[in-house]
Amino acid sequence: MAVYRRGKVWWYHFEFQARHVQCSSGCTNKTAALRVEAKRRADLIDRRAGFKRAKLAPKFEEHAKKFLEWSKQQHRPKTWELHSGNCDTLLRFFRGQWLDDITPAMVEDFKAVRIGEPRRNAKDGRVISGATVNRALTTLKLFYHYAERCGFAVSNPTKGIAFLPESSGRMRVLSFDEEIKYLAKASQPLKDISQIILDTGLRPEEAFRIQVENIDFAGGTIFNPFGKTKAARRKVAMTAEVHALLKKRAAEAEGSYVFPSSDRDKPIASVRKAHDAAVKRAGIVEHFHLYDLRHTFATRAVAAGADLPTLASILGHTKIQMTMRYVHPAEEQKRMVTAKLETFRLEGILKALEIGQRVATISATVN
Repeated sequence: MAVYRRGKVWWYHFEFQARHVQCSSGCTNKTAALRVEAKRRADLIDRRAGFKRAKLAPKFEEHAKKFLEWSKQQHRPKTWELHSGNCDTLLRFFRGQWLDDITPAMVEDFKAVRIGEPRRNAKDGRVISGATVNRALTTLKLFYHYAERCGFAVSNPTKGIAFLPESSGRMRVLSFDEEIKYLAKASQPLKDISQIILDTGLRPEEAFRIQVENIDFAGGTIFNPFGKTKAARRKVAMTAEVHALLKKRAAEAEGSYVFPSSDRDKPIASVRKAHDAAVKRAGIVEHFHLYDLRHTFATRAVAAGADLPTLASILGHTKIQMTMRYVHPAEEQKRMVTAKLETFRLEGILKALEIGQRVATISATVN
């Protein structure tokens, strides 16, 4: 008999592939104990045959909560925010669906509908870009990878789904006249943040998170300890204007951050409304983003003679190719280069002609 009684509880034991299996069924009823034993035998046979009983897939919204909890532990805050926003979008399309019911065809439908949706808060009729749709697809792909790791019986519907074409990204460089008008109309702390970005090339979020202890006034540098790469965690030099405004703010700071939020223990998170208002008050027709001030810094640095390796170090880039996309020679700069080349060519031709005339004169004299 495969089951036997110990006290009030039934136990089972049997041989399986030269192994002695013995365990309590946890049952006081013999029939129930036999069912437990049969299930254990079946599980062992399935496992030896390479079968694994996967868990039934949950609904999309149920798994989204677990996915975001996992992402919050695994990823940086900014990455988690990206996944969270993408999940909100994906929920509009897939809420109520079981994970194993979502097909590649449904994902293609999502792409087609999403690419035609208007951008949030866009007043010029712009629609969602291919890059935005692709970021949502990346989140969906990771979403299913996590479901597979959780043991759910699902097939990733993003397999074989092609990403949409992406533009190289819009670039906007401010003229000096636009800079003067913008800064004159910018409120605080936007004005100081903008000046720092224009003079140091820091990313907006890096400027937001400047801490008093990371400013070396004697050495004239700001240390940025944040970033995904070693290159991003760097020191940047301060101009005299940035040095002065940061010294004033550091003296007035009540906490660690130079630009604190209403909660003094956290940095300011956004100045978008203040920025949009300043652009409007300045009468600048072609709108630009705060990040464009970084593009402006990089372009001006190259125009002033900065070499690309040094500029890449200042911007926190790991590769020169990343720096190149921030460099936009203006038409005037192109004309200047062409003029220099033309002058160089003419000087070379005149020198060659002069040498030729001398040789001819010498030859005539000898003869």
